[in-house]
Amino acid sequence: MRRSLLATVLGAGAAAVVLPDRLGLDRRHPFTAFGALRPHTTAAAAVAAGVLALARPTRPAALAVGAVAAAGAAGLVGRVVPRRRPTGTANLTVLAANVWDGQADAGALAALIARERPDLVSLPESGLEYRDKLMPLLDGLGYRSWVSTEPGKPDGWSVTLLVAERMGDVEVGSGPELRRQHLWARGGLLGNRRFHAVHPQAPMARWQARVWSRDMDSIARWCAALPAPIVAGDFNATLDHGPLRRALTGVRDAAEGTGRGLTGTYHAGLPRWAGIRIDHVLVPREATTTRYEIVDLPGTDHRAVLVGMEVPGPA
Repeated sequence: MRRSLLATVLGAGAAAVVLPDRLGLDRRHPFTAFGALRPHTTAAAAVAAGVLALARPTRPAALAVGAVAAAGAAGLVGRVVPRRRPTGTANLTVLAANVWDGQADAGALAALIARERPDLVSLPESGLEYRDKLMPLLDGLGYRSWVSTEPGKPDGWSVTLLVAERMGDVEVGSGPELRRQHLWARGGLLGNRRFHAVHPQAPMARWQARVWSRDMDSIARWCAALPAPIVAGDFNATLDHGPLRRALTGVRDAAEGTGRGLTGTYHAGLPRWAGIRIDHVLVPREATTTRYEIVDLPGTDHRAVLVGMEVPGPA
């Protein structure tokens, strides 16, 4: 009886930590954090199962915890096994880079943009002050810029959008859907398709998790639109969060099938295998990823994401 009770308690506890999304817990703090750390909690559960298996009285518990670890691992394997190699010519290139409250090295970012010439750039945590440092460094390259917030607002509350000249005459706007104001663009080469530059609330406390959940629901509504949009930025969510997965209706993560689905974009001070991937570019399901790279950027706690894609019809 005691062994069964121990196995039940430890198995349930492991499931709550490793698989909170499957139990409907991942919209709540602290389970949002556990969802982001699934590779780490899965590994910890596997180690715990191995330790429990060493003693006969705790072997039933080892089976329960091991089963949870196996379930967690099953959902991760597909992200590290490449199904196709990104190749081909992109008709649209997108860069997403959180510049950490305007602290990223503007010279290094400008050099990256000058080298890669992305068509659309989403810069979370970039306000007017950072934009005004960056744009003179891009002089002559034909980029236009918009900032989501008014003068005086801290960089951390803002998103900057850069649009290359070749995209044509685009309309840019914003809205109240997200707590941190976002930007969208349409028209020109985008046609009726929208591009959203976003930075949902980080779910670091109970009230923030509620706001984050509402932000993710708003993104899900955008992603269900036709034609499917392109959404880029710091989502403060991994694919182990149910709200982000549920947003993937008409869109998919650009990393899908590349084998880089567990490469960490945050924290940049950690090795790539140890971080979490919360920076994303969501692309229409019919689009083909021709390039997917995670790029180190000095001065920020995030790595940038550079995506080339082939989008049928207007970009």
